Amino acid sequence: MTAEEPLISVEWGDLHFREPVLREILDYWNKRRGSRAMPARSDIDVTELPALLPYFFVIDVLENPRDFRFRLAGTHFREAVGEEVTGKHIAAVFPPEFGAEVHQIWSRVADERRPVRGTGDLWVPGREFVKWEGLAMPLSTDGNAVNMLLGGVVFHQIARKKP
Repeated sequence: MTAEEPLISVEWGDLHFREPVLREILDYWNKRRGSRAMPARSDIDVTELPALLPYFFVIDVLENPRDFRFRLAGTHFREAVGEEVTGKHIAAVFPPEFGAEVHQIWSRVADERRPVRGTGDLWVPGREFVKWEGLAMPLSTDGNAVNMLLGGVVFHQIARKKP
């Protein structure tokens, strides 16, 4: 991989998922938003989908300067990365290059008020054999400004090459 290649592959528009869990999360978000551009956080009750709870995450969108902080991360996320991330800013969770890409992508979700699908390798050193597929969607208290993101992520191991 060269320095110019992104660490995260993204898809906008008509999102196609490998993981059915992520399609269910997107369908839930679409149902809760109705005819609006996006639902509010108060429209979302992740406990309505108990089987999906481990895969959910909720992110606070902070302004001046723009930053992102984990409000909630499901057990699947925490187990895959090996740490509790609730309350942490993305710079404390992700390495610099990966975090910069996450920041750019999540900023675009907030600015354009639309969902994104992403895929890549786990950012934890020594665990590059773990792949992920994720989804981030905007939430708004006032129906205009995005102040949170709702997302989901699924991690899966690929076969490691024998030395």
